[in-house]
Amino acid sequence: MRPSFAPPKLSTSLFLMTKLSFLLALTLPGAVLAAEPKSPRLNAISSWVGNSYPGNPQWVQQDVEAMCVTPEGLVFTNVEWDEGGGQAGAYKDGNLLGYARHTHGWGFNGGKAVAVNSLYVYLACVCGNEGGHLSDPGTWPPKGSKWYGISRRQRIDMTKAAPFEGGKGGQGQTLEKCFLPIVEVGEKESAPIVGLAANDKILYVSDPREGRIRVLDAETMRETGSLKLERPGALALDKGGFLWVLQTGPSPKLLKLTSPKTPVEMISFGADVVPTSFALGPDGTVYVADDGVAQQILAYHPEKDQLKQGEPIGKPHGIYAPPSGAFGDLRFNRPSAIGCDASGNLYVAHHASSGGGSTVLESYNPQEKLLWRLFGLTFVDMAAADPAKDTDVYTKEEHFRMDYAKPAGSEWSYAGYTIQRFQYPDDPRLHIWSGAPWVRNIDGKRFLFINDMNADYLQVYRLGAPDSGEIAIPSGLLAKRHIHLKDKEAGWPAHQPEKGEWIWRDGNGNGTLDEGEFLTHESEDAPAAQGWWVDLKGDVWLATEHKGIRHFPQQGLDAKGNPKWTYASMHTFPHPAGFDAVKRLRYDAEHDVMYLGGTTSEDKNQHWKPMGPVLARYNGWRKAAESGHLPEPAWKIVLPYEHGASGHESCEPMGFDVAGDFVFVPYTGASKAMGFSTGHVEVFQTLNGKSIGNFEPTSEVGEIGLQDLRETLTAQRRADGEYVVFMEDDYKAKVLMYRWKQ
Repeated sequence: MRPSFAPPKLSTSLFLMTKLSFLLALTLPGAVLAAEPKSPRLNAISSWVGNSYPGNPQWVQQDVEAMCVTPEGLVFTNVEWDEGGGQAGAYKDGNLLGYARHTHGWGFNGGKAVAVNSLYVYLACVCGNEGGHLSDPGTWPPKGSKWYGISRRQRIDMTKAAPFEGGKGGQGQTLEKCFLPIVEVGEKESAPIVGLAANDKILYVSDPREGRIRVLDAETMRETGSLKLERPGALALDKGGFLWVLQTGPSPKLLKLTSPKTPVEMISFGADVVPTSFALGPDGTVYVADDGVAQQILAYHPEKDQLKQGEPIGKPHGIYAPPSGAFGDLRFNRPSAIGCDASGNLYVAHHASSGGGSTVLESYNPQEKLLWRLFGLTFVDMAAADPAKDTDVYTKEEHFRMDYAKPAGSEWSYAGYTIQRFQYPDDPRLHIWSGAPWVRNIDGKRFLFINDMNADYLQVYRLGAPDSGEIAIPSGLLAKRHIHLKDKEAGWPAHQPEKGEWIWRDGNGNGTLDEGEFLTHESEDAPAAQGWWVDLKGDVWLATEHKGIRHFPQQGLDAKGNPKWTYASMHTFPHPAGFDAVKRLRYDAEHDVMYLGGTTSEDKNQHWKPMGPVLARYNGWRKAAESGHLPEPAWKIVLPYEHGASGHESCEPMGFDVAGDFVFVPYTGASKAMGFSTGHVEVFQTLNGKSIGNFEPTSEVGEIGLQDLRETLTAQRRADGEYVVFMEDDYKAKVLMYRWKQ
């Protein structure tokens, strides 16, 4: 993720140490000198995948949860978290107008509701004190507590405060006196404001924790009354000034307050409907976003004093309509917020995601024709091309099709979403934060392999199964230990072994982790390791830190089309001499070449996530090992890194990937002393380990975020000789892409 402050400058002596460590290869047989740390910039195209904008200065925020649309079609949005600080945004005609700012940092984050009147924008926000480090009663809650409340901004410029008497804020980089606490809870509790509605006189606030709707004066922000109502959710005001409220829970309803104290039930939803949001059309039609199996926008038309359900908007089952997972018009995927303007145009935000990102923000006219669409699709994620078809690129959940003839940023199109949460609720991506994909072809079948954030589990999915469309069907899972999850995921998967490492394979082909489908390994945990790799043959490798290199040869496909690996066929190579810890690997099965990355006693990773700065190549790896010993490294180098850094601001190698004639090394963080910007990638020759240059983002892309995945870069050489390099960017809801040709 993005650092909160700049990395410290290196002293002259430390910088000389950095330069010297890079100049000198370790003195081992076959070792060579590395290049100067200030390598030349290579002529690469700086591009991106997954966002409608490049990032500097614009990007589409991730995970839009709340929306308010004015009669003229001005769209205001709010989310609890956007890594780049775009929690609250404004859009018009498919263009981002800007973000509210001051909703990310200094204790503040966004929320689940937004409302406007002629003067103000009202944003649901949460305010904490960063563990007690922020202390001022006029700005932050007391230690051990946090506030859920409302930040009031000027509508003409929502980056500006609209202060009021008694408002909180003003210290640090917070806005002065424009935040109203509604609920104070413990710092580990959750009680978000989930509904707001406003006119020029009144602001209504849903407070589900207290079970009431609060009534505030829109100008003074003082509470003037309240209505007791269990589980109040989204709110809206109709033309007559009557308040409508979505009552959530096991039997959700849409209510209308015909008087300040009298709610009237207008719609009672069926058991299959999961209403998340609603909007009032100019003709009195009520639109309801349904996150149930239908994945549609329900429409209720006025008839006298009642509402009659009409034809829903959108494909039945949304994105899961045949072909399942294929993206397109009116194929909604977890609709979260909707709005309607005076012309009857409908605005929809949907953001199905197993771990952040996946915003689709779009508008349709009354004839259900697409007017515009924006994307903010990825967060803590990576991309990888299919080695057999490089125009197909996958993230942990999206499928993109590439047209490399198009200009930078427009090469990609959103082809499909690969998770079917209704059909495959056991999909590991729904339970563990995943990322870092690889695509492999085994016996003519395509498979998606996915790491989790900390490389504890390797997930396997079948692609292209009959009638599966874009869906990646759970096929296998390699776990280094018993999975202990918390909260709502506790107990998953239900039938895993009580202790020790295990392999699951979908023996009956139903995509569920069923009893009797787990293979155990003597009830022991795997050694400490974070270096999974799947070679082009489908063999699985694991670099343990201190207990050698594991190799699982794939044993073909079973009757259901799942790849097979076993502990009985696993071979463990000895820990390579000269390494303290081995943390990443790549194996070239065609040429029997192994690349290892890690640490020595002299050169270690500065932060706990990165690989370490030592990189080596071994020729004839398996051939030598089968004769009883590991080969000596053909070369072994110490990559440049900033000594003495700590925490996320370290600048050092995160990992590496190999493609064609080159090794590509991504860097986390930035370093003024070394001249590295965020998004830095060093390029080395596979033949001798010599640096030939580097990539960095252009000004259009600008700063990118730090890397949170263990595998943060993939590289591939296309048939025309161009190299395509994808790199994690946790800042602006996209994946960075470099295109380079010698």
